[in-house]
Amino acid sequence: MTTGAGPVFRLGVSEIAWDADWPERAREAERLGYDTFATTDHLGMTAPFPSLATAAAATTRIGLATYLTNTSLWDPEVLAREVAGTDRLSGGRLTVGLHAGQTSTTATASLTARERYDRLAATVEVLDRLLGDPAHRPRPARAPRPGLMIGAREPDELELAARRADTVCFVGAALPPGGGFVLDGPDAFAAQVALVRARAAELGRAPELNTGVKKVVVTDDRRAAADALRPALAPHLTADQLLGLPSVLIGTHEEIARQIRRDHDRYGLTSYMILTAHLYDFAPVIPLLRKG
Repeated sequence: MTTGAGPVFRLGVSEIAWDADWPERAREAERLGYDTFATTDHLGMTAPFPSLATAAAATTRIGLATYLTNTSLWDPEVLAREVAGTDRLSGGRLTVGLHAGQTSTTATASLTARERYDRLAATVEVLDRLLGDPAHRPRPARAPRPGLMIGAREPDELELAARRADTVCFVGAALPPGGGFVLDGPDAFAAQVALVRARAAELGRAPELNTGVKKVVVTDDRRAAADALRPALAPHLTADQLLGLPSVLIGTHEEIARQIRRDHDRYGLTSYMILTAHLYDFAPVIPLLRKG
């Protein structure tokens, strides 16, 4: 997303703690200038849609999102009910984020990667059909449906996101069974973005491009911080590669703002989701990016 003054960045924050004070977190995110407050979807954590409903009641402006709903855990028709109801309760502020999910839960351990992708694709179809049907109850506040975000990394996911998503969320990491993640290097990330941008352009589409930020480190020595962070976060990458990733933000607030603008120039990214663990560390970057 760009204007004559330069790119317009949409900045969100995602809560992943099971015991979070959802209304207070959402109020703080809104006060600090974030555009979106999001919940995750993992067993063992608070269910996403009730959490967003409480966040909606505590705020007035901030957008709400699932980041990301694990479609392997949901019947699509039940999910459509939750999406429509939450969008209505929030006054049309919901974006539903979908992802094929991991195999780390009992409910999904037997599913192959192909089966999880097929569930994701089928869920997109059902949500479009049901939420776009005027006879469906409850009705979402927005027609034909809330905004759709798709988390993608594998080729089929990237193709689906290019065709159907309003926002493409580049996962930027492999998600092995058992949890955790293995960060992709800058070249692999760039190839995924290029595939989506080219395919979307063929279709006459221009989805918003998003990535989730795994780490924010505020420091006046980027190189030393990257060297210290690399062994635990990404031992398979060099420090230079780590510093080249849009999902790892290291430096002073001014350097982080420049990094985000650099990543817009390289990848076209205009949307970021920050973990609430970094809610306050990242907040001073927001006005720097709003300057245009």
